[in-house]
Amino acid sequence: MPKQTLFSDPQLLPCANLSWCDGNPMAVDFDDVYGSTYDAVAEKNHVFLAPNKLAQRFLDLPANAHFSLLELGFGGALNFLLTWQLWLQQRQTQTTPARLVYTSIEAYPMTLADLQRWQQWPQLRDLAKQLQAQYPLPIKGFHQLHFGEVTLNLILAPVEEALPQVQGRVDAIYLDGFKPAQNPAMWQPAVMQMLASLSHRHTTLASYSAAKSARDPLTVAGFAVVTASGFDKKRHQLSGVLRDAPIAPAKNANRQPSKATYTPPWQRSAPPLAPGAKVAVIGAGISGCSTALALQQRGYQVQLIERADAVAQGASGNKQGMLYAKLPDSAIVSGQLHQQGLQHSMRKLGNSLSADYWQATGLLQLAQDDTELKQMQRLINREFPAQWLSLVSPEQASGFTQQAVTAGGLNYAEAGWVNPPAWCRSIVSQLQKPPWLQTRLVALQAHQQQWQLALAGDYAGSYVFDAVVLCNASDASHYVAGFGLPLKPIRGQVSYVKDTFAPAKVVCGDGYVTPAQDGTMAVGASYNLASEDTQLRQQDHLDNLQRLRQLLPGSKVSEADICGGRVGFRATTPDYLPMLGQLADSQQMLHSFAHLRKDKNYRFKQDMPWLPGLYINAGHGSKGLITAPLCAELLAAQIAGEVLPVSCHVAAALEPNRFFLRDMMRRKR
Repeated sequence: MPKQTLFSDPQLLPCANLSWCDGNPMAVDFDDVYGSTYDAVAEKNHVFLAPNKLAQRFLDLPANAHFSLLELGFGGALNFLLTWQLWLQQRQTQTTPARLVYTSIEAYPMTLADLQRWQQWPQLRDLAKQLQAQYPLPIKGFHQLHFGEVTLNLILAPVEEALPQVQGRVDAIYLDGFKPAQNPAMWQPAVMQMLASLSHRHTTLASYSAAKSARDPLTVAGFAVVTASGFDKKRHQLSGVLRDAPIAPAKNANRQPSKATYTPPWQRSAPPLAPGAKVAVIGAGISGCSTALALQQRGYQVQLIERADAVAQGASGNKQGMLYAKLPDSAIVSGQLHQQGLQHSMRKLGNSLSADYWQATGLLQLAQDDTELKQMQRLINREFPAQWLSLVSPEQASGFTQQAVTAGGLNYAEAGWVNPPAWCRSIVSQLQKPPWLQTRLVALQAHQQQWQLALAGDYAGSYVFDAVVLCNASDASHYVAGFGLPLKPIRGQVSYVKDTFAPAKVVCGDGYVTPAQDGTMAVGASYNLASEDTQLRQQDHLDNLQRLRQLLPGSKVSEADICGGRVGFRATTPDYLPMLGQLADSQQMLHSFAHLRKDKNYRFKQDMPWLPGLYINAGHGSKGLITAPLCAELLAAQIAGEVLPVSCHVAAALEPNRFFLRDMMRRKR
């Protein structure tokens, strides 16, 4: 398979180096402008929107469908704002919902101040303010921003790093990088080949540059390109459409795929679920609630089903939970997932929940020993924006927490805490159908390309759905016969303590303690692999107090200050990554991929034997508040056939059939 490409260090991207003339920015390092100084709005419409025939294509989009657009060169976001505006204009007369998925890559993002300085177009002012409110820090990676029917997947990285991580099919392409002579990396043949691999036979493109160094690589990649009159004094511009095949097809079309082009069956995109299908989501914790809303936003008819009498009664039921990513000191998949997940959750909370139920107080991760402090220093050497992550001394940590602290550590300035039940209720309030509470899934059976659910409780009976998503933690393993989903429940007890000595920030290390909410602070949590006891234990309370004293040595909290607690069971997997995606037929995998027992690198031609309409989003462990909402968006994108909002390598690492396949490679099956 292709070499795994992750976002390299430093994680802090250099921002655009600009000079200004009459309110118009120029990229100093590329000696090029971001738009016409005569009329940038008219130019972008002429060069990009019109040649792609977007006005008519937006109007003709079927119900519950999506239009996917890929841009190289986000710049000052003018293309995005104009495309968003056109979408709103064309779709306002339509009675059926649809979605615009706009994916853009930028290696040198403008600062927010520069963005605000340039975005002064009166007709775009309201849309620009919405974008500015969510505009991310210049951290490498995927950033997903939501604006109703419009989703922006902004990928901040050089194109040669970013493009190999994009997975999905696009309908139109904007090539809006700086001119080839100044920015050759964006116009190299390998980039054009990757664009072709993300396209289909009706994918169109438009480019400001008509230079031979732009035209020839596009032609070789398989695009039929034509020149047209440019804008204002520009003589020519390019537009095109993907042909059925590249101009130079392989001599032997039947040969086995090379290592450079091969993708294993389990990492290939599954067929999308039909628009408007009926979907049952099992489990109403943060995973199930987020998944239900993400699917509804894509036009599916969603029914959330929960066995308890309210949402968030399992692992998502604590009064306070940390929004926290324990980042590694090198570029690995788990770090990329957690880094993006934390930013995603914080952005979601800022748009949906009041300060009574979540606060970006900041979070301190204290070093427990010299070894961990050195690891933290290596992490800081990866270079993140200081306003997002910094290393602090014990004295600084004491000032931040307003408590006596004897260790230094990492300061996540924009992290904090949330009340998970309130978050879940806020999400559920946006669903068109109320959840079926006190309703238990008894049996799940395939039924003529659909799924038959036997339910007990308030909505007892037999129901048929087009698809089912299992979001019920370790209980998910009960409903997939012969698969053996390795989801293990881990008991955790949190203690609620009077807030007399609560810190100003979340503090964590070996345990955690939160700021005050409604007269208490949360201290936890125990970690028990063997117990299934649902009752509170006094010894666990005492152990939690010891964790508190280690974090805040000056705390005067005593056993008498404990005023309650809660037991929850979080589901984990052997590699501590969630299980996310479509499940496959275990018996057919044993037959189709039997050669894995002899050669784990064998290249299979056959496709994955997917179980049509059966999906899972589970196994988030203690990081569910930062991974489950992002994974819900990822799963919904997979189901709908959209461009994924995360790296294809992250999606592959979460693939839910991976443990079954690993067992085959190890000859355990």
